[in-house]
Amino acid sequence: MQGTSALIIGLLAGPVAWLVQLELSYLLVPWACARGGQVVLHLVALAMLAIAAAGLGLAWRAGLAARRVLGGARAPGFEVRRFVAGCGVGLSLLFLLVIVASAIPNFILRACD
Repeated sequence: MQGTSALIIGLLAGPVAWLVQLELSYLLVPWACARGGQVVLHLVALAMLAIAAAGLGLAWRAGLAARRVLGGARAPGFEVRRFVAGCGVGLSLLFLLVIVASAIPNFILRACD
């Protein structure tokens, strides 16, 4: 995947993964409490970490590919693509940390607490 779609997906993958993780965790807590296990909550966090990491990799590769696609640093649009790719990398790193932080209580507390 290259071009504008890679930049947009790389920019939004981390925040969307966190949003999905947060909502699914809230949705699945009663189910996990009724069954006495938290494995599903850990799996949700792990899956969303993978999606956010994929967004990080996609944003990184889009930033590297911008120079090849546009033919150098002086090409029109290069700075914009590099900026969006950098924002995607930064947001993905931030939301990787947020997903980890929001998954920590699953290791400390039970689902019914």
